[in-house]
Amino acid sequence: GMPKHKRWVLLANWMDRTIMRNAVSFKISSMTELEYTPRGQFVELYLNGIHRGNYFLCEHIKVDKNRVPIDERDEDEVDGGYMMELDVYYDEVYKFKSQVKELPYMFKDPDEVNEAQFSFMQNFINNLEKSLYDDESFEAGLYKEYLDVNSFIDWWLVMELTGNGEPNHPKSCYMYKDKGGKLKMGPVWDFDWGTFIRMDFFTIQHSLYYTRLLQDRTVVELAKQRWKMYVDEFRKIPDYIRNEAERIRNSEHVNHEMW
Repeated sequence: GMPKHKRWVLLANWMDRTIMRNAVSFKISSMTELEYTPRGQFVELYLNGIHRGNYFLCEHIKVDKNRVPIDERDEDEVDGGYMMELDVYYDEVYKFKSQVKELPYMFKDPDEVNEAQFSFMQNFINNLEKSLYDDESFEAGLYKEYLDVNSFIDWWLVMELTGNGEPNHPKSCYMYKDKGGKLKMGPVWDFDWGTFIRMDFFTIQHSLYYTRLLQDRTVVELAKQRWKMYVDEFRKIPDYIRNEAERIRNSEHVNHEMW
């Protein structure tokens, strides 16, 4: 039932005793208006006839009409079609630290860019940060010319509900920009460890740009409105967890004994 593509991932969920954290988090994300959430299914993996346990067969995060929905650039096009990853490992070839927050931006798709494309995206991010952290520009809301507020709120709600501390590093955080468009948050990724626990000191609201965004009362009010939009759907998550746990119970037991 998932759209065709040639890039797929077998997630082992090896740090997750329940093996369900990624699946549940993707389900929560799919209840929001984030443009794309990876789809997947639990599978029994057999390799060369040997059973290797339970995996989550999942869509790989790629720019594509059936995945992250932005135009794939022409080779020399500058404005648009970029997906960025923010991660403290900072291990891609094409990367930069943002000017104000020193956040580790890396080009994820395309993974190779020319000098003009690199400079365009670096300048775009730096201008976004300047508009956010200059008080006069912030009060005038100029940052909204660069940043899609709805996507940043929806992504934040998913992180809060799952108790995901990764944005605080940051790790596995994605943003993308379409041609002529604003920077959007997402897609969500990487929930197999350190999630669905009490968040006494890892507060997502202080990660990335959220401390500043939540100083804007219009953003706070919009977050309240979007919570009200989604809360009835979110309340279905406990039943989803129970039903999915029952469905994979035998598989999970065999997987735990195996690994």
